Amino acid sequence: MASITARYNKDGELTSYLIRVFLGRDIHGKQRKPATTTFHVEPRWKPETAYKKAQAFANVYEKQILEGTLSDSRSTFQQYCDYVIALKAERGVKHSTIQRYKSLAERIYEQIGTIRVIDLRAEHLNRCYSALSKSENKRDGGKLSPKTILEHHRLISTVLENAFKEGLVPINVAQRAEPPKLKQHEVNYYQPETLQAIREALETEPLMWRVLVHLLLILSIILDTFFLNKFKQQYLHIHNIVFS
Repeated sequence: MASITARYNKDGELTSYLIRVFLGRDIHGKQRKPATTTFHVEPRWKPETAYKKAQAFANVYEKQILEGTLSDSRSTFQQYCDYVIALKAERGVKHSTIQRYKSLAERIYEQIGTIRVIDLRAEHLNRCYSALSKSENKRDGGKLSPKTILEHHRLISTVLENAFKEGLVPINVAQRAEPPKLKQHEVNYYQPETLQAIREALETEPLMWRVLVHLLLILSIILDTFFLNKFKQQYLHIHNIVFS
């Protein structure tokens, strides 16, 4: 049940009620900051009338907060991220994935944890990624790779997408940020001129070898295409599970 606290001015006149909705504990077992709002009292109301109106308002406010139709605009990124991670854990996301989220979140909180979700801008995220690029990897002491920084970006984007769906923010600003791009490694395929040279060299070989090598070349093309498509499908499947 929401907490209702009366507020008075210096003359002892009732001016408003502070409404608190307690949100339980976060994923670390710490008490979350309650969602709060103020109900202002009209001077013409009697104290009994003011309290009844405040109580009715508090009931509606609490229902909206708990049902997710009204979010607490004061939530910092850290508070809201903890909430989203806890929500995903409750919905059955794998324990290893949740642990990875928590590990990524620790670094993110150092950069933007205290900023309110509604105040986050793309420039905050870009500065966060720049700072992460200078951070040390705890495993080997080296710098974080672009791939690891991109994982941080995906978690931030997932959290802000949830905030967008719950009506806390008008857009997901992570979509406007510029995370590091992964370098595309060039695949070492046979070039057309190399294949032509192989075919020409086979002309002097026995028929059995010519047929066998041609079959191997054709089979390698089929397998490359098959495994490339399977990899793309599997990647999209995993990405949808982890970041949905």
